[in-house]
Amino acid sequence: MNRHLVIGLEGLRLSAWEKQALRAASPRGVILFARNIDSPDQVRALLAEARQAAGADLWAAIDEEGGRVHRMPWAPFHPRKPAEVYGKLFESDPEAAVRGVFEDSMRVGEALCGLGFTHNCAPVLDIFHAEGHGIIGERAYGADSDVVTALAGACMRGLHEAGVEAIGKHFPGHGRANADSHVAVPTVDAPLDVLLAEAQGFANLIVEGLRHIMTAHVIYTQADARIATLSPFWLREVLRERFAFNGQVWSDDLSMKGAGDDVPAAARTALAAGCDVLPVCQPDGVRAVYDDLTGGVLG
Repeated sequence: MNRHLVIGLEGLRLSAWEKQALRAASPRGVILFARNIDSPDQVRALLAEARQAAGADLWAAIDEEGGRVHRMPWAPFHPRKPAEVYGKLFESDPEAAVRGVFEDSMRVGEALCGLGFTHNCAPVLDIFHAEGHGIIGERAYGADSDVVTALAGACMRGLHEAGVEAIGKHFPGHGRANADSHVAVPTVDAPLDVLLAEAQGFANLIVEGLRHIMTAHVIYTQADARIATLSPFWLREVLRERFAFNGQVWSDDLSMKGAGDDVPAAARTALAAGCDVLPVCQPDGVRAVYDDLTGGVLG
């Protein structure tokens, strides 16, 4: 289990417990948030410290989408235009929009690589729906699947050109969801054929070289009673078989309320359903998973 985990850290330096956990049961990676970030040198030192404890092959992920979703408050990470701005530019000048996203993403990817990161949780492939919860909103490139595919593809290529792995999200689509999965369990009642059509952007980017896809903590009532993260239907039948994806399937953060209140149980169920990478971003959730994993021997 531990080699499937991507864990959030508590602060600007590793705690004594984290050092012990990283050495005893090395995770697949770590993911940083604003609480872990003070300066470029501090970020480099924290990731180096984590790799010294867990091994040089430790992944390091972050959410640097642009707009309101950013963790590092300095250039080139902030300020950046949200996805919505590029979607509106696409209406009048598609080439400029695609070029703008590519150049912005490559610039950010190069900076991430220089700090020691290996993965960025972008692009957002969700389609904007006005009736959907505002948790997506300006994070979506637009309401048209072809536009979203074109601009998300440019983001992916920019990150890959810089040497950072792109993580497309949130499969099969969060735009219609009626709640924020950080604090609730959203549902979507659209027919399956509509959902599959709107998920086509994921299929298109898989063909173009997308190697990492993150799931949605959303129940699609016309397809399955479980959230997509915990659904063999969505992960195996659709993503693996129908879309021929052979890369890494990431769950969304298993500390989120959308995945339930029992983080270790959610991690086990997500793994059984078809997730390969299990982010647990909040320190309490990390401790719960490690207690479950090690029988509490880490204290």
